Amino acid sequence: MIQRFLILVLFITTALAEPKKPPVAPRTHVEKTAEPRAPVTGQPFDDNEILRYLEIEGRKLYIAGKVKPLATTNARKCSMRLADTPTEKLPLTESAKRAEAATVILGEFYKDKKTVGFSSAAGGFFVTEGGVLVTSRHVIAEKDSRGFVALLRDGRVFAVRETLAVDEVEDLAVLQLDVPEGTKLPILPLAAEPAPIGTAIGVLSHPEEHFFLLTTGIVGRHTLWHDPKGESHFMSINADFAKGSSGCPVFDESGAVVGVVNNTESIYYDDDGKRRQTDLQMVVKNVTPSWVVRRLFEPAPSASANATPTAPAPLPTPAAPAVAHGER
Repeated sequence: MIQRFLILVLFITTALAEPKKPPVAPRTHVEKTAEPRAPVTGQPFDDNEILRYLEIEGRKLYIAGKVKPLATTNARKCSMRLADTPTEKLPLTESAKRAEAATVILGEFYKDKKTVGFSSAAGGFFVTEGGVLVTSRHVIAEKDSRGFVALLRDGRVFAVRETLAVDEVEDLAVLQLDVPEGTKLPILPLAAEPAPIGTAIGVLSHPEEHFFLLTTGIVGRHTLWHDPKGESHFMSINADFAKGSSGCPVFDESGAVVGVVNNTESIYYDDDGKRRQTDLQMVVKNVTPSWVVRRLFEPAPSASANATPTAPAPLPTPAAPAVAHGER
């Protein structure tokens, strides 16, 4: 009996003396050490992996001297032929597929103390097969910027070679990628007319590094902002976008770009100067109209006169809603 008691006490003492095993950490943030893979068209992807891939491929171009700071106040226009505006209505799946293929992630290298840092800056979209893309000027306007690279949905990465045109008042920039001769990239046409209120639209953007995200909505209004430097034009929409989306395309049911993502305005019920999030009522989302973008392009010598209009057609009146076809 005494022997059994001593064995039991020894067992309990040994069990209590064993150190507790640490809890298993959740598998929500697994450290990835493997080489990141390029995104593949039509296949799911990891946002973090895309960002790592873009930085690695971008640094190769940076080291090779392909990435350089961009001008932000050079010529206001560039000469080239733009694609004709389509008239046929497309299924949303098809117009979104085209927008996804022609939209890029812009990665930026910047001075960070004694090193060169990297981040995903925003987006843009191609308007010519030779690598000319449109974005917002404020995307490239940071003083500590050391240059940009662009990632396509199919995984290709190119350096941004130069700025072709800018409009400081309308906050627009036209950039040229450094692509091999003969390269043909997917493009999006620019609508020549203002999209009527009520037009169905989609936005393909990168909100807070949620890359290539599609949202949908309608055109809400057209507005002007007066500034000492001039008037800037905006179109308000109710399709979602957020920071990281500047320069991305807003397209209609034909697949034509009707706007370029620019800014949001938060409306608070009781603004005490501190912008308390609990008082947020609504967020107005503003984009730059496509007809404004087209003013940055002069027709090439072989282009027709109506390929790049210099002024927009008048906005449709509220009395004719049936014609709707379709960040500062």
